[in-house]
Amino acid sequence: MAATVRERRRQETTDAILRSARTHLEQAGVEGVTLRAVARDLGIAVSALYRYVDSRDDLLTELLVEAFTEHGDAVDAAVDSALADDPDDVAAAITAGLRAYRAWSVAHAAQFGLAFGAPVPGYHAPAGRTIAVAVRPGSRIMALLATAYARGLVDDDVLTARASTLDDGTAAGFDALAARQSYPLPAPVIALAVDAFVRVHGFTVMEVFGQLRPLVSPADAYYEQLLREIVATLGLHA
Repeated sequence: MAATVRERRRQETTDAILRSARTHLEQAGVEGVTLRAVARDLGIAVSALYRYVDSRDDLLTELLVEAFTEHGDAVDAAVDSALADDPDDVAAAITAGLRAYRAWSVAHAAQFGLAFGAPVPGYHAPAGRTIAVAVRPGSRIMALLATAYARGLVDDDVLTARASTLDDGTAAGFDALAARQSYPLPAPVIALAVDAFVRVHGFTVMEVFGQLRPLVSPADAYYEQLLREIVATLGLHA
């Protein structure tokens, strides 16, 4: 059914509100995202915004969902492109996905900061709106590793070595994660994936927040070497 004129206008206004909020986020950080600033951009009274958003927290949630969605889309696009080139090269697909994880984050530092930076005082992201979109990049990489494991592409010696370093509590936690997310993987494989993601995310956080700059800048070559090490650590056969 075609949208009514009223529905289209409401969507247009909602989109304009989100664009304005994102601009303020990019220019002034989360402190710059206020209903008053957005209302001023749209040329309407603050009270009129409440027809579209319930509060500033609601606006922050929309920005957060948008950030997580775009981040996940970037990783998915990179993985899909790699698999289109060679459906059997799981290592290349994982590399492409992790490369896109960092690239999107660096290019969208304000959104990444909202998602993974210091908590916004008084704001609590609604789990029902944010968790599913937030875990998309990690879930996609985990799915690729599950594919590699099912095909026998993960080196048994690597798995044995990683299993020998897992304490019971950590192994139980990884088993619980596998059950909760329906990952058909034993704890050592989950551990390898988490190891990789901790390195990638930690690197990205340090770069986005300027903590890596005194050590190495630009960091492209450093990150590419890190990706090669990660793929090797995952024990993936060709």
